[in-house]
Amino acid sequence: MFYKDVKIHSFAMVLCFTAPLAMAEIPQVSSGGGLSANAAADLLFQLETLQQEVQSLRGQVEEQGHELRLMKESQRDRYIDLDKRISILMSAPAIEPNNSVAPIAQIEQIPDEIENTPINTLVTSPLAPVSLQPPTEEAQQTYDNAYNLIRERQFDQAETAFANFVNSYPNNSLTGNGYYWLGEVKLVQGKSREALDAFSTVIQRFPGHSKEQDALYKLGTVSDQIGDTANAKLYLQDVIRRFPDTKAAQLAAGYLSKIK
Repeated sequence: MFYKDVKIHSFAMVLCFTAPLAMAEIPQVSSGGGLSANAAADLLFQLETLQQEVQSLRGQVEEQGHELRLMKESQRDRYIDLDKRISILMSAPAIEPNNSVAPIAQIEQIPDEIENTPINTLVTSPLAPVSLQPPTEEAQQTYDNAYNLIRERQFDQAETAFANFVNSYPNNSLTGNGYYWLGEVKLVQGKSREALDAFSTVIQRFPGHSKEQDALYKLGTVSDQIGDTANAKLYLQDVIRRFPDTKAAQLAAGYLSKIK
């Protein structure tokens, strides 16, 4: 594509310089002979047509240049966002996996028909309570190993590790954290819709968890990134309404102000 753009641009530049010269070299029509009036008119028409084509090529080059600038800006913004998330993970204290668990002795279990609702449905009122198991030494070690893979930026391995963790320990007090970080890892790798599923699971299955507000904020930002502006606004507004005095609410308000 770049080679093609260069060729178009080069051709346009040649035409720009040659068209005026060709125009200047048109012989004058005289009664004594030389170029006929019809031939001169035809040549003039061809030159005018050539100039129009040059202008059209210029417009295409400018349009492609504009699109290229937009693509570069979009890639730069995505890189900056990715780098910020990675920096946050890298700067997080090593004891974060232990301290980020919500001190919940009991948590509500949602029925299957609610658990299988679409990801854009906010489930905030589960019905039947169920006890979460405290992490065993093995579960804690498995979780720490998965989390350390994120800190080492081994995202493919981290995704597999967290997926295995949440499947192996579905009712563990660390499982909500596992789903949240699974969503973050998928988001880093460009799997936006899978990330939505993971963040939504935190909201649906672990209400009251310390990661709930962060997961809700992520649902809003990721929904906006995939073009679901209506649900993005609902998620962000819900963060502000339910968690008014938190960092997540501040971020949600800032992000919400930028959505058209």
